[in-house]
Amino acid sequence: MSSPELIDVHTHVVPRELPGEPAGTASGRWPCVHCGKPGHATVMMGDKPFREIDDRSWDIGRRVADMDRDGVTAQVLSPMPELLSYWLDVGPATQLTRYVNGAIAEMVASRPDRFYGLGSVPLQDPVAAAEELRRMKSDFGLCGVEVGSNVNGQYLGDKRFDPFFAAAEELGMAIFVHALHPRAAPHLAPRQNLVPFVAFPVDTAMCAATLIADGVLDRFPGLRIGFSHGGGVLAPILHRMEHGWHASKGFGGTLPKSPKTYAARFFYDSLVYDHAYLRHLADEVAPGQVFLGTDYPYLIEQKEPAKFIADGAAGTTHGGSLWSSSARRFLGMPPSSR
Repeated sequence: MSSPELIDVHTHVVPRELPGEPAGTASGRWPCVHCGKPGHATVMMGDKPFREIDDRSWDIGRRVADMDRDGVTAQVLSPMPELLSYWLDVGPATQLTRYVNGAIAEMVASRPDRFYGLGSVPLQDPVAAAEELRRMKSDFGLCGVEVGSNVNGQYLGDKRFDPFFAAAEELGMAIFVHALHPRAAPHLAPRQNLVPFVAFPVDTAMCAATLIADGVLDRFPGLRIGFSHGGGVLAPILHRMEHGWHASKGFGGTLPKSPKTYAARFFYDSLVYDHAYLRHLADEVAPGQVFLGTDYPYLIEQKEPAKFIADGAAGTTHGGSLWSSSARRFLGMPPSSR
């Protein structure tokens, strides 16, 4: 009996090389990749080291070998979040995103049986982002886009992002939200080790809460939005949001449906490290809307993903969708023939 199809929606890439900063930009925060010993490199943001990486970030053969070891049928490739570069001017940022999107498209084209792609857009200009989303689909053939949880401090529920959401709905492109430069991070300055483990999940939930409260799913009911890290701390605060919705008569009549109703329309990855919490997401928060996400190939990666999904699915009503069917619906793909 063959193993079930397993799709990992949350994995990241960094191209082996990045283009140089355009003349006259001088941002001080342009990303580049510095070679180290064979198979290793350092991602620099301007002249500051950001992250040590290895060839898993760009080497197809290495990734496929790891997927075969881990029982993963396919990975969805998305940029290392720092490459989203919302802090750059729109022109240079667009050049960078096109380069990275092209690199992801080449990786997908080399093994279309094992990879799908999410690109990036210059969301600091939502109109330009909408145009790049069209290019991403027509020129690069990617199935969706990765976006940060906030854009230079602005959460995504704000109506200024409506042109981008309108284009994503029109094109049927999936939107995967990943924490980026959490707004709470400055308050944790003396405790930087807490930022990825505390501030990231808080910022992801703040983003999701604004999308709910600001009516994005009412304005664009066809959107498919997924959240990394299991939606962060959204699930624990949903009960409080639900009570507030009832107590305030729909937040003063601005929200026609309950927060839990909207939250159940989002997708979530499984990167929560806890079987009981994964079962809660899969059965109570968003039935049929949770898929595998590992954060490969970084430090907080979920190891042994097939075992984690199998153990998490045990005893659930909707656990079967964790393997691939929810991922396929999120990506806009037909059901598996396996």
